[in-house]
Amino acid sequence: MAAELELLRPSVRTSPRGLPLPARSLWLAACLGVVIVAVTIRLVSSAQIPPGHVKEGSVPSRILSVNVMSDEILLALVPERLIGLSVVADSESSNIVEEAKVIPARVNADSEGILLLNPDLVFIGSHQANVARQIESLGIPLVQIQGFESIEWIRSLIGKMGTSAGVPERAAHLIAEMNARIENVSRRVAGLPRPRVLLYSESGWVSGGKTTIDDAIRAAGGVNVAAEMGIVGGGKVPQERVIMADPDVILLRYSRTWESGFRQALLGDPAFRDVKALRNQRVYSIPARLLVTSSHHIAQTVETIARHLHPDVFPETSP
Repeated sequence: MAAELELLRPSVRTSPRGLPLPARSLWLAACLGVVIVAVTIRLVSSAQIPPGHVKEGSVPSRILSVNVMSDEILLALVPERLIGLSVVADSESSNIVEEAKVIPARVNADSEGILLLNPDLVFIGSHQANVARQIESLGIPLVQIQGFESIEWIRSLIGKMGTSAGVPERAAHLIAEMNARIENVSRRVAGLPRPRVLLYSESGWVSGGKTTIDDAIRAAGGVNVAAEMGIVGGGKVPQERVIMADPDVILLRYSRTWESGFRQALLGDPAFRDVKALRNQRVYSIPARLLVTSSHHIAQTVETIARHLHPDVFPETSP
């Protein structure tokens, strides 16, 4: 019986290095594949490649997001065709931590990781231009996201992303929902006194005019002190200037990892003792994810700020 079993076993020849020949062939093929990908990426990164475009009328079936704002928007528009999200989707900067669990793959802004997922459409930030050029040169349609300066820009971005993904109707619906929430807040605060508001950070960084935060503060029924200072975009201001500006309300970003002790330090700083916001106990912490979002979640940002500025009108508990 032992001899019969031995005869039934398939014969496997070995290579000079001791590996079965089929296994060694597979190993060599895998190594060759890695070399080809590496060489291709190296050649692409050194070339000047014209930007590619998404073919009009095509409907991508394997969409990859490499940016947290496209993570948030695409998960609302085409969850069934998303094959991966950025690594930031699981962080405190994300508004979709729970929802993102249905998409298991995560990718950083590197060509190798993107290529391994075999996407037919990639959304990526403009600050990752080198990687974008590499991906486009391999014939993969790609959309670069740039701007970040207003709520109107967010509307435009959602529309463009919906068109690129082949779901313009869903995008229009998402924009309409966002608009309705923001307009509801603005309607309820119309005619009310508008407190002067400053979003302030431990480093002294503030958000001035032509920012999504400036739009959010105004929509929520406030006046952005940083914009009053003449700051456009983001910028740092010295402590003395903040104290002299004397804001009615100071907003801080709440995070377990960023500036976690800043609130207590600010409240205990004698230099700020006579600032209206501290004197009237109007220093509020807002989840960091709402202050950095550039997606339809900006509607929740407006609602949250409005509840702090006008608690009599919005008695609901802030998130």
